[in-house]
Amino acid sequence: MRSLFGLLYTVLLFSYIATALFIVFHIVRYSFKRSSMLFGITLFLVVLCVLVFINALIFFSLPMDKIFSNSF
Repeated sequence: MRSLFGLLYTVLLFSYIATALFIVFHIVRYSFKRSSMLFGITLFLVVLCVLVFINALIFFSLPMDKIFSNSF
């Protein structure tokens, strides 16, 4: 059961990356100025990295053994 949740979390992370690439593409494609494009991409990627890191940290700190030992 633990490996199933690990697999689902990996799929979730890949969907985050795919969505981020989609957003970065649109920032690059539809920015009026190069300076605003660089600022937008930098801000987006910094916030994305912080949020994904915090998300992964919280997920891996969950006590999976305790969660699954009581439910089955």
